[in-house]
Amino acid sequence: MEAQWSAETAQAALNLLTAAQERIESALKVAHPGDPMGRMKAARTAPVRLSITLDVSDLDRIGNDLHAFNAQVSKENS
Repeated sequence: MEAQWSAETAQAALNLLTAAQERIESALKVAHPGDPMGRMKAARTAPVRLSITLDVSDLDRIGNDLHAFNAQVSKENS
C-alpha cells in the first residue's frame, strides 16, 4: 500500500513522521505477530520505500533573523 502525505507546518511534519513510523511498526507486527525478534530482523531487511522532501528555509530564516537581532541587541547593550 502506498500513501502520500504533505505538511505545511513544523508540527504537521512531525506528526507525519510519527505516523509513518507507526505505520511501519504496525506492518511489522502484522507480518511477525508475537515474534519481537522476527520484527527486529524484518525491520533491518524488509524493503520499504520512503521519500522525503524537506524545506525548512523559512524556519532557518526565522532562527537566523532572531540570532542576528539578539547579537545586535547584545552589542548595543555592551
